[in-house]
Amino acid sequence: MKKFNRLRLLLLSISLLLINTSFGQARWQADVSVTSVSITAAPVLKKISKPRENISVPEPKLTQPVDDNLKCTITVHNENDDDARGVMIIVELPVEVTVVSKPTNATLPSSVTSTQPIAGYIMFNLGDMAVQQNITVEFTITKSKYGNKIGAYAFSSSPDPIPANNYKEAVY
Repeated sequence: MKKFNRLRLLLLSISLLLINTSFGQARWQADVSVTSVSITAAPVLKKISKPRENISVPEPKLTQPVDDNLKCTITVHNENDDDARGVMIIVELPVEVTVVSKPTNATLPSSVTSTQPIAGYIMFNLGDMAVQQNITVEFTITKSKYGNKIGAYAFSSSPDPIPANNYKEAVY
């Protein structure tokens, strides 16, 4: 009987040890967050005509900065203790703007063409991010006459313990 109780006690101890270690393992998670969104004027140099005083003199061309475009900068950070896999950013653009320049990891909706250049959003594929890594993306858009507010939402295929910090917006 004593042997049976010792064996039962040993099996119970091993079972508790196995159960305890399975609950003690850390979960894989990455906290991807948008840390900053900024919009600044991106002056473009345009040639303008200066009125001539003498009609026989050729018309001079002056270069003058014109603030027709806006430069947008977005920074994403990976906090926590695991790498973030497949990180993406979706940026909602103001009404009736076109994308003037974008990096190679950015895509526009398939509806954007040379005859229909207005984009409602732009998407960035950042790939995998290491722990404590920052990635900054920049792009240029035309100004909207209806207000220039941009919202950026970052996400990944990794579980995110704090999704409230995945979105940030800015107004020019």
